[in-house]
Amino acid sequence: MTNKQTVKRPFLIYMLAFTFLMAGLYSLIGTLGIFQSWNWWLSFVSVKSIILQVFLGLLTTLAWISAAIILWLRLSWAVIYSSMVIILTTLWFWVERLLLTQNPMPFKRHALVLAIMCVFLIFIFSSLYLVAPIMKPHHSLRKDGGGASVQPTGEENESYPSRN
Repeated sequence: MTNKQTVKRPFLIYMLAFTFLMAGLYSLIGTLGIFQSWNWWLSFVSVKSIILQVFLGLLTTLAWISAAIILWLRLSWAVIYSSMVIILTTLWFWVERLLLTQNPMPFKRHALVLAIMCVFLIFIFSSLYLVAPIMKPHHSLRKDGGGASVQPTGEENESYPSRN
């Protein structure tokens, strides 16, 4: 009988996974909204713009949902992947909001959204920082744990002492 301890997931992982799933659902609803109002979109923008919006919506949906799943599985690189998803979607949100709009708004209209997003990002990144130690450790591919390294010439590397 093996004594295998199971580590319970902390509440922050539940909360972060739920937040990422909700962000993925929000992105999916936006993408489905494009299909629902397809004729309206065609009358005002080109087909290339619609296809770009659908592609970005699906890509964002898959990124958020995969971040939630990877974080739930507690893989060693889950925090880095989730952080990259957050950074990329935030950057795209502001590029789209500030640079790609046809009718740009004055800065005072962006101030509230900027403040809310800063508070949200501080909360999410601090939560990811707190759950980072709980992620499963990365296991080495070598099973023997030997320290000797062999050069292409067949000689051993001097930086790793041999275990003879």
